[in-house]
Amino acid sequence: MKNSSLRVRRSLVPTPGNVENMVDKARGFPVDVLMLDLEDGVPGTDEAKARARTVLERVLISSNFAAREKAVRINGPHSKWFFEDLAYVTRLPIDTIVVPMVRDAQDLIVTERALTGFDAPASLGVVLLIETPAAVLNLHEMVKASPRTNGLIAGGLDYASETHSLSIIPVGSASRLPLHDQDLLYMRQHVLAVARAYGLSAIDALRPKLLSDVDAFRADAEASRWLGFDGVDFYHPSFIDIANDVFSPSEEELIWADQILGANAAMDPTRPASRTVAGRAVLPQHVEIARRLKDLSTALKVA
Repeated sequence: MKNSSLRVRRSLVPTPGNVENMVDKARGFPVDVLMLDLEDGVPGTDEAKARARTVLERVLISSNFAAREKAVRINGPHSKWFFEDLAYVTRLPIDTIVVPMVRDAQDLIVTERALTGFDAPASLGVVLLIETPAAVLNLHEMVKASPRTNGLIAGGLDYASETHSLSIIPVGSASRLPLHDQDLLYMRQHVLAVARAYGLSAIDALRPKLLSDVDAFRADAEASRWLGFDGVDFYHPSFIDIANDVFSPSEEELIWADQILGANAAMDPTRPASRTVAGRAVLPQHVEIARRLKDLSTALKVA
């Protein structure tokens, strides 16, 4: 398992790097991870990619940001802009690079070698965007190949497209099936399992719905938290407050955590590990969850 401190990544929102007014506006977003984009949010032309680099460098060097973490999503290892993007991000004052469309361990070996060759600072972390079937099947080896990796994003839109799922079609019979992202369940569970095995943060990328349907967004975010994700990657800044709220421990959860930890503070070596609190059995697994809730609450207050 990789040794990593608690990272607060409840909310991640992308911003197209080539649209200057959007980047300027994003400086004030109260988001945990601001992902400034060189990839899908930017048209696939040399001119647009070059403009995005120019805009982001100007803003990052000269501006303060409300976000806890500044990240840049580069173009993937199989794109023609990959190495140019890597050379570019190593000179930026950012915390993280997001690497999309990875397929196997070789992609990460190439990334690591390039970052070393470009004299990337040791503090520059890597988050992998897992959005292809190959990435899911090769994820264990990819994570081992990249010592900088500290997080994974479960990217549902491209994954659904590559598996030929009809779930992203908003018309016809496919849109009326009462299935809640069941086409993504295996991918999400696999990303979670590998993330937890290696001490990485796990972020769920929510698929777009109607921007006006805030209840649907909250329901999706709550479902992701229920599965075990640390936060969500989403498609519009209007949802930042909802994501931050959903992935923050509630008052009720913290009261429960205090009860659990108080009941287990002094373990009697002559008694079983289980306890009874408010009429319910409390097992060691409950204690671990209670500690995680309290640790996250503390991190939110300190940051």
